[in-house]
Amino acid sequence: MAGSYGAETTQGERYRLSFTVGGLLAPQGRALAEMYLNRMGCGNAEHSSQAKATEKAAEKVNEKGYENTSEEVGESIVMIRQQAIEENVLAIRTDSANRRVVAETTKRLSALTVRELAYLAGPDSSISDREALMWIAMCRYYAIVGEFAVEVLKKHYLVGNLHLDFDDYARFIANKATWHPELETISEGTAKKLRSNLFKAMAEVHLFDKNSDTVVSFLPSPSLTDILMKRPDSFGFFPMRESSL
Repeated sequence: MAGSYGAETTQGERYRLSFTVGGLLAPQGRALAEMYLNRMGCGNAEHSSQAKATEKAAEKVNEKGYENTSEEVGESIVMIRQQAIEENVLAIRTDSANRRVVAETTKRLSALTVRELAYLAGPDSSISDREALMWIAMCRYYAIVGEFAVEVLKKHYLVGNLHLDFDDYARFIANKATWHPELETISEGTAKKLRSNLFKAMAEVHLFDKNSDTVVSFLPSPSLTDILMKRPDSFGFFPMRESSL
């Protein structure tokens, strides 16, 4: 669990296990992504073309040492955190909840690239694309979520077993606990919140039908496909066949 920002690489370290706030956080992610772009000097993403917003974001990030728009935003997302809290950009009623949601959302956004953030905030992305990007952010930031997506969600789809439930999750966690004993030390309440938020996020991104406990196939839009080709491993988080692209 190296650092608090950017995609997680466990490699013998403890999992990040703090996704007990919200589900997918798609509207919140879009709002804070736009705020980030504005702070980078991109102007209002709602009133400029996607290409221009992306180009300006890239120029600003390059000044800070990033090589290109395919680099993760990482810890630079911190610069909007306090402002987002003080201005209550997410319109959350209580200060404590506002702080929790802003912190959680910015951490997830840190795992996206500048180009992905620009598309998330821009006028050309569909709701479905925005939700998909926030799912990718969650999968990258939390390795355990990404591994579940690849090893369980996608695998169920590929082998034609579309039924998915809490038992599948329990088996997944039990297997991971062999190498990650921290999974056995969390409280029962926290474990249930983690499971609940994972399944909630899958339902919100329309990869899982909670009424029938069924995996739902995903087909990215041409625009999203083009962006994700820079990080093709991202397709592994979805119940789909890459041959369909």
